Amino acid sequence: MAQQFVQNPMNQFESERLPVGWPWRFFMFAFVVFLASILVYLGLVFGYEPFLNNQINAVDQQISQTSSVVPQADQNKFIQVYSQIINLKNLTANHVFASNALALLETLTDPQVYFTGATVKTDQRTLDLDGVAASFPVLAEQLEAFAESKQIDQYTLVQSQLNSGAVQFKVSLTLNTGLLTTPQ
Repeated sequence: MAQQFVQNPMNQFESERLPVGWPWRFFMFAFVVFLASILVYLGLVFGYEPFLNNQINAVDQQISQTSSVVPQADQNKFIQVYSQIINLKNLTANHVFASNALALLETLTDPQVYFTGATVKTDQRTLDLDGVAASFPVLAEQLEAFAESKQIDQYTLVQSQLNSGAVQFKVSLTLNTGLLTTPQ
C-alpha cells in the first residue's frame, strides 16, 4: 500500500519571506549622505571660495593704496636701511669679542701680577700671556685663579724664570667656547 500524504505539497515548499526594510533603509541613508556631501561641495565652490577671493582682493587693494601713499623713493630708502640692519645683525652674530678675554683677565689677575704682552688666537680659543709676578708663590696663586675659573678650560705654564727679584713667565690659556662669541 502506498503511503498517503495528508499535507498539500505546495505548503511544504512555501517560499521564505525576507524583510525588505533593511536594504531600503541603508540605500536611503547612503543617498542622504551622498546628497549632503554634494551640497557641501557646491556650497564651498560657489559660496566660500568667492568669499575668500573677495577678501584677498580687498587686502590687495589696501596694500596697493598704502604703497601709493608712501613715495617710491622712501620705500627704497626703507628697504636699504632694513637690509643694512639685517646685514649688521648677521655680522654681529658671528663677531668675535676679544674684549671679553681682557675683562676676564681684569677680574682674575692678582694685584702683584702684571702682564706685558697678550696674543689672542680666536680660531684656537687661546690667549697667550707674557707677565711678571712678584714671586713664585704669587705666580702659583695666579695659576690657581686660572684653574678655578669656569671661563678657562685649560692653562699651560710655558716658561718661568727669576729675573731681578721678579718672576717673568709665559702662560697659555684655552678659553671656554662661548667666551669669545657672546657679548658680556
